[in-house]
Amino acid sequence: MDVDFDVFARFYDADFGAYQEDIPLFLNFAHRTGDPILEVGCGTGRVLIPLAKAGYTVTGVDVSAAMLERARAKLEAEGLTERVTLIHADVNEFALGRKFALIIYAANSFMHHVTQAEQIHVLKRLREHLRPGGLLILDLFNPDVHMLARQDGRVDLVKTWEEDGHQVMKFQSVESHPAHQWLDVTYIYDEVFPDGGIRRSVAPFRLRYIWPDEAPLLVERAGLSLEALYGTYELDPVTDESPRLIVVARRNREGMGNVY
Repeated sequence: MDVDFDVFARFYDADFGAYQEDIPLFLNFAHRTGDPILEVGCGTGRVLIPLAKAGYTVTGVDVSAAMLERARAKLEAEGLTERVTLIHADVNEFALGRKFALIIYAANSFMHHVTQAEQIHVLKRLREHLRPGGLLILDLFNPDVHMLARQDGRVDLVKTWEEDGHQVMKFQSVESHPAHQWLDVTYIYDEVFPDGGIRRSVAPFRLRYIWPDEAPLLVERAGLSLEALYGTYELDPVTDESPRLIVVARRNREGMGNVY
């Protein structure tokens, strides 16, 4: 499924920009590893701007030029352009010619790679961009079989907000395909103007979720070592009720084998 991520750009900050629950986790790992830091799928800068404000050197990569344009404007407004490099690239193909102490793939974005083979391929690309001893963090949701069973494609109103003198209504449809571990998601943004006019933007995409026991296998196939799996941003163990699946993988130093 080809996804036009530029459709999200106009709505992303109003929709997701206030989400901050994951930021302390990334700052704590950045304190551990130091920089440089790579954020894949950086969008409009929700994660990379707090990292830059904390003094780290960050590279942000995104497939959406419109997302990066908004990130660049925010960096200029914050006076952070010297600490951040933005690159328009597809992680399936990119080769930046540099290595990083920490790579972050936040907010379920890794799930946009919708086959197991593609996910392994991307992990291998990320491994090539890690320094020996460097860490990769994948922040994913922990699949809940009861939640997945309810995802039958129905359309729900999930959020409304005011923007530039008009109302935005966000609708969402999710349909589960367990055999392939897919969720087919559609965001519908209806902008309702004072004169009664409505402008609709539709953004469909597919996610491939990962089970906790599958994560170590993907990491191993990519030539990385699994350091830890966490179920919350507070680094609690993964349980059936955990809301998150946070995968921490390491590129071993030269001469060290992967240990599982």
